Amino acid sequence: MEKIYTDLKKLFVLRRSYLAIPIQNIQDKVIEIKEYQLYDKMSVEEVESAVIQVNDTEKFKRAVLNEDLTTFLQLGDNNLTNGLPLPFPILTKVFKGIRKGETMAYAMPSNAGKSRFTIELAAHTALVHQKKVLIISNEMSEEKMRLCLITTILNNKEIQKMHGIEISKTEGELLEFKFRPDDPKKVKVDEDGFVVKEEKEKQKDFAKRLLEVSKEFRNVIEVTNWVNKQIKNSIYFINITDHTNDELKKVIMNYYYKEKIEYVFYDTLKTDTANIGIGEELKKTATILSNIAQNFGIYICSTLQLAESDTLPVNLNVNDLAVSRTVKEVLDTLALFKQINRDTLQNYEYSFNEVDTKYFDLEKFEDPDVRYYACVVDKNRAGAKPTLVFRLNLAYNIWDELRISTIKTIM
Repeated sequence: MEKIYTDLKKLFVLRRSYLAIPIQNIQDKVIEIKEYQLYDKMSVEEVESAVIQVNDTEKFKRAVLNEDLTTFLQLGDNNLTNGLPLPFPILTKVFKGIRKGETMAYAMPSNAGKSRFTIELAAHTALVHQKKVLIISNEMSEEKMRLCLITTILNNKEIQKMHGIEISKTEGELLEFKFRPDDPKKVKVDEDGFVVKEEKEKQKDFAKRLLEVSKEFRNVIEVTNWVNKQIKNSIYFINITDHTNDELKKVIMNYYYKEKIEYVFYDTLKTDTANIGIGEELKKTATILSNIAQNFGIYICSTLQLAESDTLPVNLNVNDLAVSRTVKEVLDTLALFKQINRDTLQNYEYSFNEVDTKYFDLEKFEDPDVRYYACVVDKNRAGAKPTLVFRLNLAYNIWDELRISTIKTIM
């Protein structure tokens, strides 16, 4: 009778624990306790302890390493080779793409475009690869992020192929609601050729009139309507200016469990509120993010602040970070971006291969919005660490990776 009582009580413990945990994979592990080789010898207390252990350790990724190695090798179907392509071919090859379970970081000086680069990567992941993404920001507001997202979706060549509208529109023009008419002779336009809003004309009425007189405006609305329908690959956003590391973790895990989001972009990686100014605390935050990425198979990409210094763009290293240098130890990849001064463009040249005999000058554009950034790959657990160059225009949020693998300084 005592054995029957013990067996029944153990089953009741498992049943109660199963119903109390609404997570399927943990429920499955609770059921597996009954299949333990020494289950018959376990006491009720030991079963309860096993349930607690399952609950505590199931968040960690576990495996039998020597199991099914042949399939692993033959299929090559793993995160080491099958990361999602970045919008940049060379960085995709260098980093092996966007790989779940890894933490990436991109550092830039203040006001250099960290948030816009985040939007570029997030929009590409969501719309081109059709993945749900989460953007966590303590920099730009929701309104600024929305405007930047519209700008990116309108001007990005890869995304244009999806919505089918070829258009070129700056963020400033969208913000000021400047659109060109089909026939400038039929409507009042300003000196730049944009339709003028009539005095006392309400915004709603002006938008309605633009639909009638401006194909450019109709195209923009067609694109935004297209984006509205991309529900399955939504771009979720949360602004956290005051937070603790625990709250940051809870935000990520909430979206992971609720929406099965596996791609997270964090702009900008900082210490929690209680430790502002303490550089070494940043490593603690980065460690928490790294543990989340590894244990739950989530890709987490963060931006970092680069210090203002006299270091040449091609000579950047981890010591140029404005924050704790030890954060590099936790990251899987780290890339450092800095603008090449327009007055020194003639001192730089690029090649199409890392080892090459033919070099090309950086073309100087009259448009002041066209910039060149050096990109130094400072850490890469996937392999190579080249120096690249980007040509970008933040007004359109266009980032072009030139088809090169090195920059050579010829000063």
